[in-house]
Amino acid sequence: MPDWRGTFNIPAEKCYRAILNYIRAGSINKKDRVVFSLEPSLIVVKTGTKDVLKIRIIPEGNKSTVLMDFDFGSETAIYLMGGMVMPLVVALQRENKVRTIYTGRISDLLKYVEQTGVIPEFKEEPKPPVDVKALYERLIRAYSTLYSGGARMVDRKIQSYMKTGLSREEAIKKLAEEEGILERAETKPRIEVEEKLKPSPDILYQRLVDRYSRIYGRSISALEHKIEEYMWEGLSREEAIKRLAWEEGIA
Repeated sequence: MPDWRGTFNIPAEKCYRAILNYIRAGSINKKDRVVFSLEPSLIVVKTGTKDVLKIRIIPEGNKSTVLMDFDFGSETAIYLMGGMVMPLVVALQRENKVRTIYTGRISDLLKYVEQTGVIPEFKEEPKPPVDVKALYERLIRAYSTLYSGGARMVDRKIQSYMKTGLSREEAIKKLAEEEGILERAETKPRIEVEEKLKPSPDILYQRLVDRYSRIYGRSISALEHKIEEYMWEGLSREEAIKRLAWEEGIA
């Protein structure tokens, strides 16, 4: 059974176009990305929360039935098999929150289209200018962490792109895009944790547990709720732990 089902007095083509434009404009989460679409019956979305949402549209004359299914990965199954009750509860709460937000927003959109017969215009916000020098420095740091002579490797790749006719700036952006650095630079800036001699996320998490329970007198669920807030912004769980640890001064 699908996670959500709804029927609307909207032709399938119009229903498909409304949902596609809505998601592409980042109306739910600015980091949502359509990874596959087949007009007028299927839209697959990699959500800003790192989950997968599959939207199926079934034509029924001048009506459409919309089915939504979410794939949250194996996180919940791992916690369940490991008997990790608190992380399991937090994961289930997060999944329910994601379902509620996406199904509610898309349902509201389709109700509006159904009532007015009009697909709203969705305008993507212009992306902030990218600091190419900062991109280059981040590429150097990323490659130097993985390889000896990382800087030389970055420069060789940039030169190879320039030989195809790209400018140096375009070559740096292309390489940064391939490495997933450009996407992060174009989204809302966030504090980065330095890579030098940093403790593992497990160690940082234990420090946070200690701080929340011993110093703040707050429960682990309060800590998990804070981590979840950062994950909703698009961070992975490890990135969220690193950011919170940095803010608490224990990284």
